[in-house]
Amino acid sequence: MYKLVLFDMDGTIADTDGMIVATFIEMYRLYRPDYMPTIDYMLTFSGPPIVQTLTKEFPDLTFDYAFKEYQRISLPNYQKFAKAFPFVRELAEKLHARGIKIGIVTSKHRYPAEYTLKLIDLDGVFDLLIAHDDVKEAKPNPEGIFQAMKHFGISDKRDVLYVGDTLTDYLTAQNAGIDVALVTWTPRDLPPEAKPTYYIDSFNEFFEVINHGKTN
Repeated sequence: MYKLVLFDMDGTIADTDGMIVATFIEMYRLYRPDYMPTIDYMLTFSGPPIVQTLTKEFPDLTFDYAFKEYQRISLPNYQKFAKAFPFVRELAEKLHARGIKIGIVTSKHRYPAEYTLKLIDLDGVFDLLIAHDDVKEAKPNPEGIFQAMKHFGISDKRDVLYVGDTLTDYLTAQNAGIDVALVTWTPRDLPPEAKPTYYIDSFNEFFEVINHGKTN
C-alpha cells in the first residue's frame, strides 16, 4: 500500500475547466480579437505552468501584465465555475483513515491554489500544498514531488503515487521515478506515449489502486 498520495489540482480534484475557458475567451477578446481557438485547445492549458501558456498565447504582452490580467479576469470566474469533484473529500478522509499522507503538487501559484481550495471547501483537507512558487522548476520537473517526499520523510519511491489528468502530470511522475495514475473524469486526449501505471475511472477503482490490486 502506498504511504503518500500526491494529487494534481486542476482537472484532478478541482473541476476548473469552465473557469479556464471563460477566462481565456475574455483574454483573447481583449488582446487577440482576431483570434479565438477552440474550447478543446483552451482545455490543454490545464496542466502546464501559466507562465508558459501566457507567454505562448500572448506574445505581444509582457508576462507581468498578462499575468495580472489573467488574475483579474479569472478570480470571478473561479467563483462562478470552480467546484470540487464530488467524491474528493470522502476520498481524502478514507486515505487519512488508512494512515496515508496526502498532498497537492500543482503548477498553480500559491494564492490561486489556496483560493481554489477555500472556494471549493477543501481548505485544510490535504496535509501539504506545493505550488509553483515553492519550486525553482515547475512540472514536469519532479522537484515538487521530491519536496513532498522530503517533507514526509519518505525515501522509497515505491511508496509514492502521483495522481493527475494530463501528459504533464504523467511526465512529472515519470521524471520522479514514481507510480502515476491518470484519472479519466475530465475530457483529456492523451498521446499514446502516455503509459501510466494506472488509469482510474471511478472512486472505487481508486482504492483498488491504493492497495496495489489493479494493473493495466
